Amino acid sequence: MNSRIYVGTITHERFRPVSHRLSYPLYFYGLDLDELPHIGRKFPLFGYNKKNISAIHDRDYLTPGQEAIHTKLERLMPAMGNRPAISFVTTITGARYLNYVFNPVSFHYCFDGDRSLIGIVAEVNNTFGERHHYLLTDPLPCEGNWLACYKAPKAFHVSPFNRVEGTYLFYFSHPGPAIHVRIVLVCDEKVQMSAELKGTGSPMTPAAHLKTILKYPLVPHMNIPRIYAQAFKLFFKRKLTYHDKPEPSSRMTIGRQEPTIAESICRRLVISAFRKIVTGRLIIEEPSGTKILCGPGAGGPIAGIRIISPAFFTRVVLDGEIGFGEAFTDGLWDTPDLVNLTRLLILNRDCFSDGNMVTSFLTRIREKIAHEKRKNTVENARKNISDHYDLSNAFYELFLDRRMIYSCGIFNSPENTLETAQENKMRRMLDKAGVGAGHHLLEIGCGWGGFAVFAVKETGCRVTGITISRAQYERACQRVKDEGLEDRITILLKDYRHIQGQFDRIISIEMIEAVGPQFLGTFFRRCRELLTPNGVMVFQTITIADDRYDRYLRERDWIQKHIFPGGHLPCLKSLDDAILGHTDFEITGTEHIGQHYATTLEAWRDRFLQALPAVRSMGFTPGFIRKWIYYLSVCEAGFDTGAIDDIQMVLTPK
Repeated sequence: MNSRIYVGTITHERFRPVSHRLSYPLYFYGLDLDELPHIGRKFPLFGYNKKNISAIHDRDYLTPGQEAIHTKLERLMPAMGNRPAISFVTTITGARYLNYVFNPVSFHYCFDGDRSLIGIVAEVNNTFGERHHYLLTDPLPCEGNWLACYKAPKAFHVSPFNRVEGTYLFYFSHPGPAIHVRIVLVCDEKVQMSAELKGTGSPMTPAAHLKTILKYPLVPHMNIPRIYAQAFKLFFKRKLTYHDKPEPSSRMTIGRQEPTIAESICRRLVISAFRKIVTGRLIIEEPSGTKILCGPGAGGPIAGIRIISPAFFTRVVLDGEIGFGEAFTDGLWDTPDLVNLTRLLILNRDCFSDGNMVTSFLTRIREKIAHEKRKNTVENARKNISDHYDLSNAFYELFLDRRMIYSCGIFNSPENTLETAQENKMRRMLDKAGVGAGHHLLEIGCGWGGFAVFAVKETGCRVTGITISRAQYERACQRVKDEGLEDRITILLKDYRHIQGQFDRIISIEMIEAVGPQFLGTFFRRCRELLTPNGVMVFQTITIADDRYDRYLRERDWIQKHIFPGGHLPCLKSLDDAILGHTDFEITGTEHIGQHYATTLEAWRDRFLQALPAVRSMGFTPGFIRKWIYYLSVCEAGFDTGAIDDIQMVLTPK
């Protein structure tokens, strides 16, 4: 018999960014696949495709399904290139023990009829239930006693402490009386970590099998606890950065196929909710490939959603609208057109409570409490703004126009570029405020200084701009200096509540969203105190519909949690109440420009997608990238459907 049972050790060693080493004993098998049926029949404690103390099930390996492992390997042959047919396979793996198995990695040695090595399939599993196949067929020159050496780009998320980048080097000995496998991860031409499997084999006999499982009764069940224990040490003691799991991108990656009982229950709840769609149609593709049609198809968009992992259903049931967005960020679902899908869901939001199921009420309470802790006091406001705007000035330069205007533009014609649309908007704000050469203009929320420079060049006025973002302040000061306008523009790192003086005009462009419902009255009262008697204030802000405002205040949404902490969209009534109830301002003009925001966001999203190589080079993770794609897309759909609006409002003292 060629099959063996090995006893040995597995060793992991991390070299960068910190040193860490662990080693533990284990036993595993070197199985001649042709001998598996015989072993299953003749070994009293070992089953093949049936339950026993130890067992090998074909469905646990390679692609889903009950086909024999050998047959599955043959199906992978086209991906291996023009190779001889596989005649013999030795699989290095752990077996099910008491019907449980978790193999971090298995190796399938594939030989031709002359027992010459064709290649090796390294089958890697992660704790998310995903599986990836590295097809190793082009050997490298190697020294020493190795049978074969290979390299392959890392394409699969295994550890949250490593990005999906770098190159694996694989070293394999012959699967004989002793076995030695070494894997080295190289990033930026430096060894980051290595893993080694060593074992001494004995012929596979019923007696040897019984002796081994009696000697190591708990070893097969220790893989997962050891993985989590080491993760705990690396995160809490070694302080390694945690990287979110990206969406699998390789065709050699197999997602988890079998849902848990909880996921099956949640699936029924989610599908039942989607079946309530009355406008348009949703095409759901499940992990198995099955498609479900929800909605009549008439009167609205037709959109698709591909469920990558059944964990999506649990996330939506327990966490509602926030969980839906987080599941996208985590790669649990995808869609060919995120904007179109969001349009469909918005148009049908009354069918499923704005995306929140009854089962998510505990999460909504928790999130609301967390949101309340971020209300925009002087201290909190600076942190809230920093969390969004201080990501990196270079990051925002990738998708904004050259002046870095981060607000709705106005597209007077389809031919307008993003830059032209922003100039149109800024010119309209200046015209509404009646800004002239003799005026001192206060800009509340000056961003990176683009509008301040434009205003001075356009009108000859003086500008004081304020921001509480350190990154924006530094870039705005540099912009003013580069333009030679230090005598006309002053940039201050100050909260609106701390500004002193009198100003002829006040303009605030999409800063009110960072004020918060508790402080709207304070904001407008302070603006009135800063404005001269004959002054004019013009502001631009995103708004939510009056009839949805009360519910919006009661809950935290995905954008408030992940994009704009402490953020708040006022409604028209709340603005009227704050302005008329706390000041002597009159509202002398209101213009709705929300449709222009959909076009602005489309331009930002296109530029962001084109700049993805640069975004990645800045060190932003795949999860961060998906978060921003989701943010830009759902906002575009929100403005396109009228779920949210953007307004310009003119205020004058009585």
